[in-house]
Amino acid sequence: MPQVPPKQSKRIVSVQVCRGLAALFVVLAHLHGIEIKYCTTNYLLFFEHGALGVDLFFVISGIVIASVTTGKFGDPRNAGIFLYHRLARIFPVFWIYTTFTLIARRYNPLGTGANPGQPVNLLSSYLLIPTHLPMLLLQGWTLSYELYFYFATFLFLMLVPQRATVWLFALWGVAVVALKLHIGLSPYPVVQLLISPSVLEFLCGYVIFYIYCRSRLHRAAGILFLLAALLWLAAILAYSFHVHSGQVAWITDAPWPRVLLYGLFADLFLLGTIELERTDLIHYFPFLKSIGDWSYSIYLSHVLVLELIARLAYHVIPYHHDDFIFIIALIGLPSTVFAGYLSYAYLERPLITHLYKSGPKLGS
Repeated sequence: MPQVPPKQSKRIVSVQVCRGLAALFVVLAHLHGIEIKYCTTNYLLFFEHGALGVDLFFVISGIVIASVTTGKFGDPRNAGIFLYHRLARIFPVFWIYTTFTLIARRYNPLGTGANPGQPVNLLSSYLLIPTHLPMLLLQGWTLSYELYFYFATFLFLMLVPQRATVWLFALWGVAVVALKLHIGLSPYPVVQLLISPSVLEFLCGYVIFYIYCRSRLHRAAGILFLLAALLWLAAILAYSFHVHSGQVAWITDAPWPRVLLYGLFADLFLLGTIELERTDLIHYFPFLKSIGDWSYSIYLSHVLVLELIARLAYHVIPYHHDDFIFIIALIGLPSTVFAGYLSYAYLERPLITHLYKSGPKLGS
């Protein structure tokens, strides 16, 4: 998911590291999709739980947006500049990769993640408008949620004074829960987005940032939160394999279980890593932070990269080896990271730097 440039955020290194981990989790989840498409094996079923990377991204978005908007509510100018920065941050690079996917879908020289015979809505694919049809860039649906968070925050920045924000965000959460329980499954994709329980993950990010700024927890809190997150994830995995044969649809296709299971893991994990960083009980290798910098490019490009590698390997290896998918994984994982680095260094960062320098600056 998109990140905020350093000059605009109170950079918490652990959040950046978790952003990189979230991107890698999603890559692992899609590796299993590659296995299903090209192999008769099902070795990587466990990696389907990498879908929780999306939930990590949503909580991180709440933390990051809270960090760049604190003290700036009730000012229409700040609201407009915030929205400009966020749209400039998310759309240009996304449009580039969507166009790559469109070209690959049209000419399909080596195959893409989207089924060339499956209809898509071009307008929604480029503008991230939810519809019943899939988007060209398969992971684009998560960015529709990001836009929702941005536009809601924009309205709050413009209309609501700082002292009322806590109550308004709480009201937003209560309204989402009440409407979802009342409406249930709506036939309208936009309504489904507006009342999605995933909004609660974003709001939890705000709460985590509030705890970070206003409270000083015990030095052992980070360890306890992180341990609780890992135990919770272990319980999810054990139950999934015991009851659901390792399948994850019972979580990913059901909004409430997803928030309660993956969302709670994301909350505990981020609380733990942030508190460990604040108490100097953990120090991260610079490379881990760098992966966080590259995470948006990794997220946008990885399906194309994995498909390219899988299709090439499929033609090079004349018959199906049982270890075919492991060859793809060994090549694909570092390749997605490297492609993300190249995209960030030579496409994303120069483009964003230009847009931010030429655009207005967020007030103080």
